[in-house]
Amino acid sequence: MNSKRIDKLIKFLKEIEKFKLIERQTYLSSFRQENDAEHSWHVALFVILFEKDFPGLDMAKMLKMALIHDLVEIYAGDTFSFDNEAVKSKDQREQKAAKKLFGMLPNDLKKEFHHLFREYDDRKTREALYTQSFDKLLPVVQNLLSHGKAWREYHITEKNVNDHKLRYHRFDKKMLSIFKKLISEVSQKKYFGKESNARQK
Repeated sequence: MNSKRIDKLIKFLKEIEKFKLIERQTYLSSFRQENDAEHSWHVALFVILFEKDFPGLDMAKMLKMALIHDLVEIYAGDTFSFDNEAVKSKDQREQKAAKKLFGMLPNDLKKEFHHLFREYDDRKTREALYTQSFDKLLPVVQNLLSHGKAWREYHITEKNVNDHKLRYHRFDKKMLSIFKKLISEVSQKKYFGKESNARQK
């Protein structure tokens, strides 16, 4: 390993420390906002915990996806799924951020990170489908743990959540059942938001 490669890796590690500073619109059980690093760690644990329930998947690839998929938010910022205006520019912002961030890496890792990032977004492989499904389940878990704080704050109803999230879980009956189980618990505990006057118009 030459010194130039080491310098690039160290520089990248320093840069991605900023990942810990990117706040999401979900809350922890302590009722403070979750950050991106905490979220990605949780997605990676989700992958590990369900490894035996979904055999035949490339776990190493899924763990890399879990830890890499949101790194671009260092520059692009977190996009709240229910912010329709911000969602419009999400892909453009994240592609630009990926080019800047992954461009700091040695050539082999630059290519690998770009490939994993695109594969995750494209959802054409089984690994991407499952990793993204776990990713989309976590805000449901966090809203259970925070008594629906984010969804009540932003008036996110059960219909809003189903309209947005169901498509990420329909590809597999087990994943769909996990999603429905969590949604049922949120509903029973009345943690969904109520439709605001603005939404009703």
